Amino acid sequence: MEKSRIWRLALVLLVVSLLASCSNDDESFNAEQLGGTWEQIYDKGVVAEGYVEYTFVPQSPTGGHCTIHVYDVFAGDTTLQCAYAMVEEGRRLYIYEEMFGGNPQTQEYAIEKLSDRKMTWRPVGSDVLLNFKKTASLASICH
Repeated sequence: MEKSRIWRLALVLLVVSLLASCSNDDESFNAEQLGGTWEQIYDKGVVAEGYVEYTFVPQSPTGGHCTIHVYDVFAGDTTLQCAYAMVEEGRRLYIYEEMFGGNPQTQEYAIEKLSDRKMTWRPVGSDVLLNFKKTASLASICH
């Protein structure tokens, strides 16, 4: 009887420790973490011919300014000044070029993961996942 109780206790401890180790801060979602500079990262084995970097500067809890810097080995550097809006509790991101008197070009993303170091987007209507790592916090950008 005592051996079975010890085995059950050991099994319970094992299950609890496995569940605790599965929780990961990178899996969390915190819309307030968007502010800062994010560099797109690629899967291992993918050779990138440049890079894309987004800098988000919040003006309110649901939107602000976004600078998109793209470097392409063939085309060189391009920098776009945009605005962004977050809806659906920060899970939907719209990046749009502010245009005077015209319809803005809008990019729409579903944010799947957002932590203080990593972010994953899915362009709406696509199966492609875009992964990012934070390279600068909002505090270092504003100072």
